[in-house]
Amino acid sequence: MADLPELKAELARVRAGKSGERTKTVVMAGGCFDIFHIGHLDYLQAARGMGDILVVAVNSDASVRRIKSRPPVFEAGQRAGIVAALEAVDHVFIFGEDDCCESLRVIRPDFFVKGWDYKDKTFPEMAAAREIGCEIKIAGEDKKSSSSRLRSILRGERRFL
Repeated sequence: MADLPELKAELARVRAGKSGERTKTVVMAGGCFDIFHIGHLDYLQAARGMGDILVVAVNSDASVRRIKSRPPVFEAGQRAGIVAALEAVDHVFIFGEDDCCESLRVIRPDFFVKGWDYKDKTFPEMAAAREIGCEIKIAGEDKKSSSSRLRSILRGERRFL
């Protein structure tokens, strides 16, 4: 895991490349990743397939509380550690805002990837992505498994995903 200034410097080095060498394509994805499941894995693997370097932004505990109106099951360091352990992921950082707008402005990825459930929706990062010339892509499939569904199973409200 890296902090944002470290990551920005590392990506600048990678993007610079050697003279005549093709520069690397940076992809950024983000999320809470509270109870990691196959939908998260599909999303991150698909995002990885869109470029050379995958950077993942993980919501802080306070951010999860604000956007989900509940505390996360796992603390941010644990959630980020799980994401960082994936072969598809190159860099992970924890961010405290409710959206990735400021992080997008710092990282300046070539692509910002949202999950399938955002296919027909607007979201806060759209304006920030356009502002920096970043293309938005959608990845993954219909969320048949989700943290919310897993919670309802654990509460006995549902039997299967």
